[in-house]
Amino acid sequence: MKYEENYQMPFFLATQKGTASLATLVNMLLLGSEHQLDAVDAGIAALGKEGAGWVITQYHLDVTRMPKMEEQVVLGTEAVSYNKLMTYRDYWLRTPAGEELARMSGAWVMMDLATRKIIPIKPNFAEKVGAVADSHVRRFPRIGKLSAVDAAADYRVRYFDIDGNGHVNNVHYFEWMEDVLGGAWLTNHELATMDIKYAREVAAGSTPRSQVQIAGLTTHHRIVTGATLNAEATLTWRQH
Repeated sequence: MKYEENYQMPFFLATQKGTASLATLVNMLLLGSEHQLDAVDAGIAALGKEGAGWVITQYHLDVTRMPKMEEQVVLGTEAVSYNKLMTYRDYWLRTPAGEELARMSGAWVMMDLATRKIIPIKPNFAEKVGAVADSHVRRFPRIGKLSAVDAAADYRVRYFDIDGNGHVNNVHYFEWMEDVLGGAWLTNHELATMDIKYAREVAAGSTPRSQVQIAGLTTHHRIVTGATLNAEATLTWRQH
């Protein structure tokens, strides 16, 4: 059950370069899936009535180019399959003429909002968007580990960073990861791929630390709160 909708990236979401950031790009991709889920009564509000919520565990993203300020684009998504504990969804962003700008895959789980524990996928919610029952576990690229820290910064979780599931919205991790690279790096490089694996929620009011190791055109990232690993990611870049 593929879903597409037209969208225009507003000027206030553009970076200094006049294009989307990684966080904005992922938000745009997720917008289409949220609208599809809401249309079939399987979104945040519907799942919340059963005391559950959707939680992302991993993303893989390929970027041909970032969308530009005020550019007309098409958001696309498809819920592919689900098994006992996970459901898999694909996303794409293209121009109206058919040029693919980005493609992403995600692995999602369901969480009990009261206990904050992972629960089995509710088949009726997965099937509402056409996901097929399949015991196959999708393999995502391996995340590179940090062997050294080249730069780090602390970030305070604000009230505005918390989403309807009561945890830090997953795109804020991308802001922390990109920001620690600094303006010079972001000005002179364009994102090519991104792989992220989420480990543990970041709590409201906490101060997570963003760490990065730079290895040529590959950057390895880690978000930690004290001794707790919250997320790790590998990004690859093209020189601008």
